[in-house]
Amino acid sequence: MCELMGLSFARPISADFSIRAFADRGKENADGWGLAWYPDRAVAVVKEPVRWGLTPYTAFLENYPGLRSALYIAHVRRKTTGSEPTHADTHPFTREWSGRDYCFAHNGTLRGRIGELPLGRFHPVGRTDSERAFCHLMESLARRGDPLAATEQWQGLRTELARLNELGQLNCLLSDGERLFCYHDQAAYKGLTFRKIYMQDGEKRRFADDEVKLDLVDDDVNHGFVIATNPLTSRGWLRFQPGELIVLEGGSMRYSSHRSPADALVLSLQKG
Repeated sequence: MCELMGLSFARPISADFSIRAFADRGKENADGWGLAWYPDRAVAVVKEPVRWGLTPYTAFLENYPGLRSALYIAHVRRKTTGSEPTHADTHPFTREWSGRDYCFAHNGTLRGRIGELPLGRFHPVGRTDSERAFCHLMESLARRGDPLAATEQWQGLRTELARLNELGQLNCLLSDGERLFCYHDQAAYKGLTFRKIYMQDGEKRRFADDEVKLDLVDDDVNHGFVIATNPLTSRGWLRFQPGELIVLEGGSMRYSSHRSPADALVLSLQKG
């Protein structure tokens, strides 16, 4: 039932680094796929309401080294509500607020009062519970009036996500173009994992290569985190705690609702 992947790195990396490892997850989630990235302040999104691999788009994305960004959000979908898959219902979803492009992808199902939540200025284009939850979340952020730039705002975001989580299952990735916000369901639905990565700029690597773990010996070594519903390789992954919000920025862990600042710093520095 859907899988998520997110990347936050210190410097832009090519998408082919991780997309090939994530692509196989589309076989069991055949109702759509989407990839969002930030080539600059604006978000770019490619998505289709079909299984990954069925069109030339996916082969291009898996092998095109010119697609580069420090932030990515990817999603493969297995629908649980609604009719035939459509572009409108395919993740990730985007909205602009206060001069920033926000991007959102969700794993799980929200029920009950999800259809009654106030939307304000943001309205869904499709019919999914996910997009409606995103619109409600964006309205909550707009009412607060502050960008998601500091601990106080991150704590407020976690409170809003926990409220949404009361309506069902919620694993989600959200980005404002600078940071990647990663939330794990409070009942530990499905799972969410992360791994710290070091890799040499400009070198073509497979995700499982040992060489993606390198000492920070010069400016050519890039570093960051990869988030995935389930581990993409056999080792090096850590699990989110239930209900945890982690904020990644520039390839470092800036905040965790469930870990101390010292623990977050250690996780940012370790050679995973």
